[in-house]
This record gives sequence, C-alpha cells and structure tokens, in this order.
Amino acid sequence: MKIQSPTLFRQQGVSLVVTLVLVVLLSLLALYGAGILVLDTRSAANDYRTREALTAAESGLEQGFSVLSINRGRIGSIGLDANNDNDVSDANDSGWTACTGGETVAPCVTIRSGERANWSYLTIKSGLVKAPDQGSFDLYLMTPTAGDSNMLVYNIVARGASADGTSNAIAKQGVYFYPLIIGNVETPLAAASNIPLSGNYSIITNSNGGGSGVPVTAWSDSSITPGGSFASCHIGDFDGSACPSGEALSKNGKSGPDLVASDPNFPTDLFKFLFGVPASDYQKIKDQATVAANCAGLNTASSGLHWVTGDCNPPGNVGKPDKPVLLVVEGDTTFNAGEQFYGLLFLFDPAGGVPKLIANGNATLHGAILAYKGVDLQLTGGFVLKYDSSVLEKLWHDPTSRALARLPGGWSDVQKP
Repeated sequence: MKIQSPTLFRQQGVSLVVTLVLVVLLSLLALYGAGILVLDTRSAANDYRTREALTAAESGLEQGFSVLSINRGRIGSIGLDANNDNDVSDANDSGWTACTGGETVAPCVTIRSGERANWSYLTIKSGLVKAPDQGSFDLYLMTPTAGDSNMLVYNIVARGASADGTSNAIAKQGVYFYPLIIGNVETPLAAASNIPLSGNYSIITNSNGGGSGVPVTAWSDSSITPGGSFASCHIGDFDGSACPSGEALSKNGKSGPDLVASDPNFPTDLFKFLFGVPASDYQKIKDQATVAANCAGLNTASSGLHWVTGDCNPPGNVGKPDKPVLLVVEGDTTFNAGEQFYGLLFLFDPAGGVPKLIANGNATLHGAILAYKGVDLQLTGGFVLKYDSSVLEKLWHDPTSRALARLPGGWSDVQKP
C-alpha cells in the first residue's frame, strides 16, 4: 500500500483555495463590470433623453419664431388674436398672464425673480404649431410690455420633453421687430423725376419738413411745375375740402419755397433711401410683404407692408389712423370717390416705367407718396394729399410694417429635472 506525502496533500489544498479565490474574484469582477455597464447604459439613456428634450425645445423656438412673424398684426394688449376678430376666446387665441415674483411656470422661470413681475406670457396653442418627430414641447410668448399695442421685443420660450416624459429642457430666444422704413419721410410728395403739379387737387404741406417753420410740399431732383387748380397750404389754412387760393403756398403760376426742385441732395436711389437696400435688391423687402396681384383685398383692417405686382384699385377705404399701410405698387394706382387711404404709398416699377396715380372725387391720402422714378399724376375732383406725421409715426412703430430678427446673444437654455 502506497502512502502519499503530506506535502502533496498540502499542495492540492492550496490549489483548491487559489482556484476558489480566483472564481470569487472573477465573479466580483463580472458583477462590477455588469454594474458599470448598467450605469453607462443609464447615463447614455439619460443623455439621450436630455438631448431629445432640448431638441424638442429648439424645434418649438423655431416654430415660435414663425408663428410670431406670421401673426405680427394679431398680437396686442389683449393677447394673440389668431383669427383677428378682436377677442381672444377662440381655439387658437390666448390672453396675457402676468408673471409674479414667485411664479414657477415654464416661461417665467427664464426671468430673474426680481424682474419677473414686469413680464407677462401667453401660450401658443397647438393648432398653430406642428409636433416634433420626437418628444414634445409647450410654447410661450413673453413680453415686458403687454399693455403696449406696439410691442417690438419678445422672448420666445419653449419647454421641451423627452418622449417618455422623464427629461425636460427649457429654451429661450429673444427676438425683436426692426423697422423696414429707414428713410425719414418729411414731405407729402417725392419723385425722382419732373413733377407736373396740374389738376384739381390740394396738398397739405409738412410745415416743418425743411426744419422748424420751413414747409416742404414736394421734393425732386428735377423740375416741379404747378398748374391747373393745384394748390398747397398749411393744415391750418385748409378749409376741409381744398387749399384756398388766397392762402396757397404754391399754385398755378406761383412756385413757393415749399417746392424743393432740382435738389442736388435728392437720393440717387429712392428705394434705398426708404428701405435701406438698393432697388436692385428689392426682393429682400418684397419677401417681408403681403404680396398680391391687385388691391382687391385691401380694406380698413389692412395694415403693415403690402406689395402689389399689378395695378391697384382699392374697393374702399384702406388702413386706419392707428393701423396704417405701407403699400408698394408696381403698376398704376387709382383712388375712387370719397376713399380714404392711411399710410405711405410707394410707386415702384422695377422695370423703370412711369406709373400713373389717378384720383377721382374727393379721395384723400393721409400720409405721403414716394415715386421711385417718374410719376404721371392724374388727380381730379378735389383729391387731397395730406401729410400726416402721426400716421407715418404709427407706420414706423407698428410690428406689421417691420421685420422679425433674433436678438444677438438672446438664446439660452435651462435644464429641468
């Protein structure tokens, strides 16, 4: 009988222990690796959901920019009146809600608590936007001047959420309406051509067009010749229907100092003078306008920039004193008996033609007329061109005659759990 050495027994025991220890260590390493993998997976999933929420919020900002631009004429002190019926009770309408110092709703948390009470917000309803492909968003519009009907600065705020709703992100973009009208319109009539002032009509001058107490009625780089029954006068001398001959600044046979002719300082490009871009780039302005083939759709509810590619013969009054129209016409323009137009009429034929301006029977234009090149005035029946600085001022400030742009540095995001 063979007897094994005690040393061999000890070696076999050590091997077993070592094996067991290695198995335990490998098991622990496997568990640790599985834990790390789980954490990495969770971290990646959380990162994905966070990015999904922020992407949804950014989608909301882009859509908010479009909604604000499209509805620039439908946002006022009552809120967003999407169907323009002077109330905010319809499905896609929304009124303003004031933020308070302790407000915690999504749009208000983007404003410092000490300034929050000065801001108001409205909710842009889902019917005006499209849901993103992934996740979702709630969209808001904010302003520090909700009581001002000429609001020009806004914050667009979007609260994005991941598809499973576990991650949220709030993004904000500051925007503002900048003026399309750059030139200071200080005369009732300006044309880059001869201006034959003949016919039966009156022009009420800008009494301070050339400086305090210096009236300007017409301005040109060429000659200005009064004739027919034309007369110009101050508003205080206007009798309600015409400029009395005895009070006329200029009339047939009399060219007063209010007619500024052959002015070497007249702009070489009247389009650029008004809009700030050369006439060759007129499409940049046209893209900001409501474009139509004619003026059949213009009425007292119209406001802002309208561009007509053909002839313009409005069916009635156009614009209002507090909501005037900036109207660019490529063809001929006709005002009929008794019609009232509030705003600025710019006669512009890109081909360089000479458009006609026709008026019949006591029609009145409140504001000013500019003609890019020549203009054929066929004004009869007591037409009145009344320079109105308040109408032009309203036109300059109204968001409907401005373009929308992002405020530099106005974007920020706020992550929420």
